[in-house]
Amino acid sequence: MQNPDPQVQPPPATVLSPSTRLLWRAAGQIQLELGTRRVIVDGIDQAAVRRLIARRGDEPALPASALQTLAVTGFVARPPRHDRAINAPRLAAELAALRVQHGERADDVLAGRRSASVTVVGASRVAALVAALLAAAGVGHVAVSGSGDVRLHQAAPGGVQPGDEGRRFTAAAAAALTRAAPECDASPRPLHLRPDLVVLATEAPVDTGLRETLHALGTAHLVAQAGPDHGAVGPLTLPGVASCLRCADLQRLDRDHAWSALAVQLAIAPKYGAPSDVGLATLVAGVAALQALAFLDGSDPATIEGTLEIQLPDWRLRRRSWPPHPDCDCGAHVAQSAGWAQ
Repeated sequence: MQNPDPQVQPPPATVLSPSTRLLWRAAGQIQLELGTRRVIVDGIDQAAVRRLIARRGDEPALPASALQTLAVTGFVARPPRHDRAINAPRLAAELAALRVQHGERADDVLAGRRSASVTVVGASRVAALVAALLAAAGVGHVAVSGSGDVRLHQAAPGGVQPGDEGRRFTAAAAAALTRAAPECDASPRPLHLRPDLVVLATEAPVDTGLRETLHALGTAHLVAQAGPDHGAVGPLTLPGVASCLRCADLQRLDRDHAWSALAVQLAIAPKYGAPSDVGLATLVAGVAALQALAFLDGSDPATIEGTLEIQLPDWRLRRRSWPPHPDCDCGAHVAQSAGWAQ
């Protein structure tokens, strides 16, 4: 970083990113840390460091080539914008974390979340928890669609509360969203209005009719479920592009010919509510929220054609692949065979 290239122009108004930590290693040498990444800069004096952290950027603190390299990797950036898309002070820490991942794009990523819409379907512990997490992460519209009244086994810190017992689940979940993110729109949203993503956080296998409706609408959907000792997130279905829930069912049927009969019986709701470990449900909700946010932010989540699974007491998160099944009519197998999808 000591050899400036006269052909490289520094980004305008470049300053140290708010998420970058600056450490002195020795006289004339600093270490910049951004999350788990770090870079060492030699030949820099105290005056240059003051310009780098001044949040003005009116005079270059480093050669243009060095600033360009640091800007590309996210260590330095333009001074943060203050527009109406990111004006919630509560999201300052979220924006700082996004800068670690996305550098200068962080403002646009958070603005994209603010304009996104997610519908969470289900009346499980995970449903209310993942909805609250998405709202807290800056998603502008999060609606929960869950039938029935709140029962005590559905309560969890951050989700519906024990005092909500007997209240309509959707109303109690909306209140949880408001507690987590007062600026989030938690009003109901019909599925035909095409949210950006539907999270299926039911306690039973996903209803076939709902699955077919989501495919017909072309709506991306992610499954998130937790039991007493096992949790799974995924697959994330991109209709016509990536494998779907029926693909996964057909894969299971290939391995176990009794799967169809078992699936029908598993769809029957337990009389006293599904068993659920609150810590495991919280973990599953967190993983589901991260996968949903990765999708909304424009990344490729690990749950595309796969599930992230945890089994107690092992505690290791494992990924299981669910490729498109040739007998499924979702179109993913044909599309990938023809080279339409990656």
